[in-house]
Amino acid sequence: MTKKLLVLFLILGLSSSMVFGKGWIVPASELPQKSSAFISSTFPDTQIWKVERKKDKFKVKLSNGVDIDFFMTGDWKDIKGYWTAVPFSVLPDGVASRIKQTYPQTMVVKVKREWGSYKIRLNNMMELYITENGQLMGQKFDD
Repeated sequence: MTKKLLVLFLILGLSSSMVFGKGWIVPASELPQKSSAFISSTFPDTQIWKVERKKDKFKVKLSNGVDIDFFMTGDWKDIKGYWTAVPFSVLPDGVASRIKQTYPQTMVVKVKREWGSYKIRLNNMMELYITENGQLMGQKFDD
């Protein structure tokens, strides 16, 4: 009886970690084609080190330290460069132009898509909130 309970708890623990915690490590071939194409065109000299599949997204770790979250459709949700620059090419022209005009000496280290806007973090610790057409809605110093 105790062995059956142990097995039951083990199964429940593994399944709950999929639902509530980390996902499953999967091969890069399980990424949607759109995600793979985005990675190879945006970060051409990197390799995919790890792909984690969660319930509603993929978390990808690249060899240059960049982390990208993708929706199941293959579109990116957020990109964390940490100390690696996120290329302006991933942003709409209006958003990229606003950043270049407002803080020309900085680089984007984190970008998150939100409803109709982008949350941008720069390497000078500024956090910007910019609409898709480039209107600066707000900014704050985030230490």
